[in-house]
Amino acid sequence: MNTRSLIAFGAGALAASTLAFLVASGPEHDEHKNTHQPDAMEEMGPAEMMAAMAEKAAPGEEHEQLMKTCGEWTAKSSFIMDPAAPPMESTGTMTIESVMGGRFVKCDFEMDFMGQPFNGLSYAGYDKYHNQYVSIWMDTMSTKITYLEGNHNEDGDLVMKGISSTPMGDNPMKIVTTHHDDDHFTDHFYDKMPDGTWFQSGTIKYTRK
Repeated sequence: MNTRSLIAFGAGALAASTLAFLVASGPEHDEHKNTHQPDAMEEMGPAEMMAAMAEKAAPGEEHEQLMKTCGEWTAKSSFIMDPAAPPMESTGTMTIESVMGGRFVKCDFEMDFMGQPFNGLSYAGYDKYHNQYVSIWMDTMSTKITYLEGNHNEDGDLVMKGISSTPMGDNPMKIVTTHHDDDHFTDHFYDKMPDGTWFQSGTIKYTRK
């Protein structure tokens, strides 16, 4: 399995809006202070602002769909490390649970890789401010947090894109998730090639226990 794919592991999807909120809520620095307020904010009174924030904070239909993935899953992975060799296959488990009052899901992933334990952690949700799915991913083979964001394509698959990092540099990557039914889904991992095409580096097939 290549490093890009390992870093990109996970079910699905980034809380970038949360990170931005934390930064914006921190101590102000005069050189970075934004004195311009958007017109919409200028036109809102306190009550309207609170109502709008409450609407954005309330879980919606997309969050309800995410909650359906909560539970225990088995994972069967197949990744290409060498195009001239057969794919490397491994088995593992994933536990998905609801957090933050149904606004996000937490995914704990465990697998043996080349005789070594591999652990990954993901938080995923749906950002109502920007109308897209978001996730963060971290694991024991990296010191980087990978951010992913995306939405459903015309086939109904969830397409999440981000940047993977290797000792050779950064590179675009994506995960396409296909839900077969309530008890089965598959993650397809892709790396972007120098010529702009996408190379499918592997898959993980999940089955509910």
